[in-house]
Amino acid sequence: MVPKPRTVEKPRPAEEVLARLDALYMACPVCPAEPGLDKSASFSEQAAKIGRRQRCSGCGKAPLDLVMVEAMEVLVDHNLRSRTDPLRSIGWPLVEVGYPLAYPPRLGPDELILVGENLTKEAAAEIVERVPEVKGVIRGGGVPGVADLRAAPTRWDLLAGSDLRCDVISSLIGELVIYKHQSKIHVEFPRQSAPKMKILEELYFRGKLTTIADVLSGPGTLGLVAALGGAERVVLNDAWLPAVEDAILNLEANRSILGIERIERPETPAGEVGAEPVLAAEAEGDGCKIEVYFGDAERLFSRAEPTDLCLIDPFPGMKFDRIAEACRVCGEIVVV
Repeated sequence: MVPKPRTVEKPRPAEEVLARLDALYMACPVCPAEPGLDKSASFSEQAAKIGRRQRCSGCGKAPLDLVMVEAMEVLVDHNLRSRTDPLRSIGWPLVEVGYPLAYPPRLGPDELILVGENLTKEAAAEIVERVPEVKGVIRGGGVPGVADLRAAPTRWDLLAGSDLRCDVISSLIGELVIYKHQSKIHVEFPRQSAPKMKILEELYFRGKLTTIADVLSGPGTLGLVAALGGAERVVLNDAWLPAVEDAILNLEANRSILGIERIERPETPAGEVGAEPVLAAEAEGDGCKIEVYFGDAERLFSRAEPTDLCLIDPFPGMKFDRIAEACRVCGEIVVV
C-alpha cells in the first residue's frame, strides 16, 4: 500500500481547542454502549466479543476499543502480532487533544496517535488508511530527546500520518494548549493535580513569577504558564531543536491568550543538539517579553540576562548538578 503523502499540519489556536473540549470525546445520545474489552485478554477473544460493531449512526464516532481492534487486525495481517497476543500489545494510544478524562473517549476522524514497538512502515500506512480515527503511527522505545549532550539523542520514528497533538494545561493560573510533535518529544500526559503545576501555582501566589528562566523547557509548558501568570520576562531554553521548534509553535498557538503582538526569529539554529546559545525566537506583548534559546543550559547565561527565578525541570534520569551551578547567577533556583 502506498502511504499518504505527509503534509505540514497547522495547529488550531488555543482558544479554538479549549472551546470544544466539553463535547470532544463524549458519546452522543444514540451511541452504542461502551464495549469494555479486557485489554489483557487475547486479541481473538476480544475481536469476537466486539463482533461487527460499527461506528455510531448518529455522531459517527467510534469507541476506543473498536479502533484498537481494527488497528490490531492490521498488525496480525502483517504478522507483527498474533491472535493470541493481548489487545494492549498493540501499543500506547494517545488522543490528539490530551486532558484528564473520566470516561473512555469516543473518537472521530484523525483523533488518535498510536505509539508501539515492532512496527513497520507498511503496516503503519495501512492502519492510517483503514482506520479513520488514527491520524498517525509512531515506532518508539525509550524516551525521545536529549538526556546527555555527550550522548546521541533517543529518537522515535513517525512511520505514517501526522504526529502533531496537544495537551491542555490546566492550572489555577489559567489554561493553555501545548502542541508537541510526539515522535520527537517525550510524553507527559496532563493529570489532575499535576505536581509541576502545583509548584508553579505556589510560586505564582507567592509573587515569584516576575522574571523567570525555564532552562530545560521542552515545548515551553512551564515558561508559558508563567507568562500567563503575569511574568514580565520569560526565558525558554532547550538543547533539543525539536523541543525549541515546538516551543515557538506554542507561542503562536497561544498568541491570543498570552496577548502576544509580535513574534520574531532573530537567529537560525543549526543541528539538532545545541551548544552555544542561539536566540531562536522573541515574542512580546501584554507586558511580557519571551525569549526562546537553543543551546546548552550550562551556557545559557553567557548569552541571556539572568532572571529572578530559574526553573530546572530535568529530563528523566538526567544529572543536572552542573546546570544548577551555572544557574546560580539567577536570584532563586527551583527544581520542578
